[in-house]
Amino acid sequence: MTTATKNRSDFFGRALATVAMIVPILLVFAAGTMPEGLERGDLIVYGHGVLLAVLVTALVLRAAYYLGFSKALTRHALAKPNQSVTA
Repeated sequence: MTTATKNRSDFFGRALATVAMIVPILLVFAAGTMPEGLERGDLIVYGHGVLLAVLVTALVLRAAYYLGFSKALTRHALAKPNQSVTA
C-alpha cells in the first residue's frame, strides 16, 4: 500500500508549496474586502514580504536539519556526562 507521502521531506515540500500558492490568493481576497481609504497595495506588498520571510526561514531551517546540525547538537549533548551535585 502506497501512502500519499512516503517520507517527511515529501510532506515538507508539498506543505511549503501549498502555503506558497494559497497565501497570495488570500492576501488578494483580504485586500479586496478592505474598506475604502486603506492602502490595499501596502497590505499585499507587506503580506508577500512576510510570506517570503516565512518561506525562506523554513527552507533555511530545513537545510540546517539536512546538513546535520541537529545530529551534531545531539552528539554534543550526549557527550557530556551527567554530573550529580551532592551537598
